[in-house]
Amino acid sequence: MMPSYELVPEDLEGERALYELDSLQQLPQISVDDPAVLSLRGELEMSKDDIEGRVVKFLRRSVKAGISPYYRIIVASPIASETMKKSWGEYYYGWTL
Repeated sequence: MMPSYELVPEDLEGERALYELDSLQQLPQISVDDPAVLSLRGELEMSKDDIEGRVVKFLRRSVKAGISPYYRIIVASPIASETMKKSWGEYYYGWTL
């Protein structure tokens, strides 16, 4: 089950859990290249530079906890560096062909 997500307003209005933080940099990070962030960028027509530093709110659903929010700050680091990106012709399930 995929959690729902949304971009938190820049003024953090209504997000009481974030008021207790000294800095948003304390939040776990999510890459601008993450599929959820790419979806938000397309939906909101934002560039990488526009969305970097913003906060995404995810809503997890579980039987015991009900719905629980968690937050991530969007950072510019890509998911995979250029040296890690290999074509399928070179690697297959971690084995060199």
